[in-house]
Amino acid sequence: MNVYVVDACALIAYLFDEDGSNLFEGMLIQARNDEIKMVMHVVNLGEVYYDILKRNDVDTAQKAYQDIKKLPIRIEDRISDQMVYKVGEMKTSYRISYADSFAVSQAIMLNAELVTTDHKEFEPIELAAQATIKWLR
Repeated sequence: MNVYVVDACALIAYLFDEDGSNLFEGMLIQARNDEIKMVMHVVNLGEVYYDILKRNDVDTAQKAYQDIKKLPIRIEDRISDQMVYKVGEMKTSYRISYADSFAVSQAIMLNAELVTTDHKEFEPIELAAQATIKWLR
């Protein structure tokens, strides 16, 4: 079964009906039907919460956060030593945010595709063949 790691910008595109949201919605349907698995690290979910909060009030952001947790996306909250090492390696090797280092490290460790819209952050990683990227747009 294919496994996909969800980056914050992919979920944000879905939530705000941006380009690529239809593709992401299709993936959610596949995940509900147990055709694929979707995973997101809580660090990246926190990034989504922050984005919603800066656009809205606390109550709206907290409700959206709880709604997101009902989606067919497994939220991973463990940070193993191996994850700490990989995140550090990705952050020092590429010009990406610390949160994005979690997303790509999780994808590498799970041998999964990273679902994103963030070309600026992840194209260099894809070009270096460090991770497989599924672009929503």
